[in-house]
Amino acid sequence: MKLANKAFIITLVLLTLALTATAQLRSEKDDRNQAPTVGTGGPVGGPTGLFTVYDSSTLRKGEYTLSAALSNYDRDPGNVDISSVPLSFQVGLSNKFEMFFTTEAYRGVKVNNPQNLSSFYLPNSNLRFGSGFTRPAAIVLEPGAGNRAVYRPVGAPFTQFPYVGGTFYNPAITPTPTISQPRVGGAADMFPGVGSVYGGLLPGIVLRTTTIANGASSPSSFSTAPIYLADAPFINREWGQSSFNSMVVGFKWRLNKLDASWGHGVSAFYRYYADNGGDFAGFNQMQRGSGPGSNKGDIGVNYFIDARATKWANVSFNAGYVYTSKIKGSFGGGEFVMLDPADELHLSVGIDFPVNKFFQPILEFRSLNYVGGHTVNALEQDPIDGLAGFRIFPRRWFGFGFAYRHNFNQQDLGWFDDSAQTNRLFFVVQCL
Repeated sequence: MKLANKAFIITLVLLTLALTATAQLRSEKDDRNQAPTVGTGGPVGGPTGLFTVYDSSTLRKGEYTLSAALSNYDRDPGNVDISSVPLSFQVGLSNKFEMFFTTEAYRGVKVNNPQNLSSFYLPNSNLRFGSGFTRPAAIVLEPGAGNRAVYRPVGAPFTQFPYVGGTFYNPAITPTPTISQPRVGGAADMFPGVGSVYGGLLPGIVLRTTTIANGASSPSSFSTAPIYLADAPFINREWGQSSFNSMVVGFKWRLNKLDASWGHGVSAFYRYYADNGGDFAGFNQMQRGSGPGSNKGDIGVNYFIDARATKWANVSFNAGYVYTSKIKGSFGGGEFVMLDPADELHLSVGIDFPVNKFFQPILEFRSLNYVGGHTVNALEQDPIDGLAGFRIFPRRWFGFGFAYRHNFNQQDLGWFDDSAQTNRLFFVVQCL
């Protein structure tokens, strides 16, 4: 993140304004209230708990809650601010088992460093050059049947998704080749003329070029591997908006007795994405930042455990794993894998302080690690977040909350070291 942006503290926070309504009153003997989690930034909201951490309490049979929230958080690479409005509904089916449904009613994505994301280097995307916009230079898989990384200079013709048949721009190559039909690759398929040599639709990026013989250009600062944001890997707008992007259904199940001094259990969910690469309209929404668009959705499982340390302090711990499916698109009548997203490992701990039945301070610390085999990401970042806030309950059945969220490992100047890695690149220059 640029140092100047740190002056704007609003880009570093999560503002959680959650409204909850419960069908029945909790026990008047216990000052601790229940409310649904907000989630966002990786964890799924909906089950009862803190802001993003699940506790062992569950709704009783017949109880239900409704929740709405506004959340803003930062992610890298690309120095991205994401604003989200999650809505959720929960119902207790037994005294230890609850079901929930969550949807993202609105998402706004602001990309502050678009030059760091491969999605802005696709043939239907632009980057700012001086007072205008044009297609930037990129490092792509050579058109045709080859397997080399080649240089695509600045100013390629605009080519709309699904790209196949468009002109591949390089004045040094004659006759001018076209963007080839994708072909089957490994975990992600190969996209000649568009994607990188590592597979997938996203190209490598060129940050700086130099002029060589006969006025031709060559890349001097570049990556042959793609760079993408896991939350929105294909976004190509500096400010993108979308709505009702994902639907999540799941359950939370406490495994031990309700009157035990500690509790534990499991929560599981299935997440479906409304937009995918099956047609132009779906991919256009993905380029607005609607989400990754995995065709078969994601499945997540969480284990939670908590204990009441004292009457006024409760400690909760969560460990979760999310299995993600591949992101596919339709190209020339065939379906090909555009990206193989990483699975997710979530670890979190939360402490809440039920001072009284009206006021509940909350502290959380969580990490998200991208694991398993997936499309290489040259600037992959595993976010580490901390949250501090409180909830206020004017009534036992109604409440609202506010939290500050800070990303501890942003990709600012201190994140990069002096190490360098050299990749082999083949590029063609025009010789007269």
